[in-house]
Amino acid sequence: MAFLTALFDLNGTTTRKQALRVFLLVLAGFGVLFMVQAQAPAYDRLVYPPLGLILVWWTATVVRRLHEAGHSGAWAVLLAVPLLGLFVSLAALLLRSDRPYNNSHAGLRAAGTVVQVLLVIFWLSRSIWVPYWSDSEAMKPTLMAGDYQIVRYADADSLSRGDIVVFRHPVTGTTVVSRLIALPGDRVKMQHGAPVLNGVALPTQEEGLLREAFHPQGPAGVMPRCSNTVVGLGGVCELAIRREALPDGRSYLVGNVEDGAFADETEEMVVPPGRLFFLGDNRDSATDSRFAQGAGGLGFVPAENVIGRVSRVLFSTSAAQVWTVWNWRVDRIFGAVE
Repeated sequence: MAFLTALFDLNGTTTRKQALRVFLLVLAGFGVLFMVQAQAPAYDRLVYPPLGLILVWWTATVVRRLHEAGHSGAWAVLLAVPLLGLFVSLAALLLRSDRPYNNSHAGLRAAGTVVQVLLVIFWLSRSIWVPYWSDSEAMKPTLMAGDYQIVRYADADSLSRGDIVVFRHPVTGTTVVSRLIALPGDRVKMQHGAPVLNGVALPTQEEGLLREAFHPQGPAGVMPRCSNTVVGLGGVCELAIRREALPDGRSYLVGNVEDGAFADETEEMVVPPGRLFFLGDNRDSATDSRFAQGAGGLGFVPAENVIGRVSRVLFSTSAAQVWTVWNWRVDRIFGAVE
């Protein structure tokens, strides 16, 4: 009961010593997370829920610490701002105790409690999903640079051809997203820019053009590649779109910058046991399983590297900074993926 009070009491006060204990617990939680991610990344999903509860506890603690110093707890909203949240946390620890704040607004307090409850639900749910933020255009048009995705945890045995999968890069260990095309034992090659799976060429049909502004996109500020050759900054960048269909009838859109590009033609490969073959949807802008690991590509990806399956785009922005509201792609928010 005392822990629930600590999580949701936004009307009391907290001393420096009490706040320091919670802050040290936050640091310890992040320490455990970093250690697990380095030594056993597949188990970091077990760390997120308890760490999230500690972070919610810390938010409530900061509110009460502000009250202790004679200020409105509403300033705790700054904890949500990247980097600034750290300075707010340190400031909360250093604030001198003053006349306790006694002008609490009932409506504001109720709103804060609702937010705390939503945060608890969010962090508890992290045991079944993980967020992923695309920083490249390798999966365009299905996923854009700047798409923030919901990834449901899954193992390789539950995947099907055509699934969009997030996994750890077999060489660098970084998190990558790509589309699963071939399973262990499958024969696959590229012909005229389209996969040939077990001797059957996947049918494609033209779907027009994707048009967007030519400017840096997403968290990494990548510049899009355009089918209409040279485009000036701020001009209209066009990408030819095709629909590609798997043997089971499942289909999805792929991008094509140019015909006859490097890796549009490959020799047939057989996917080894325990390995998976991935292709980026934006075929001419993806370094995927067509490329050997020694050449910077994915090669065949070990099944144990799979993290999960992308189910939905939660949020999307074409800019590196989330706060630039005018760059949000409103039509992509909470959108399903093919």
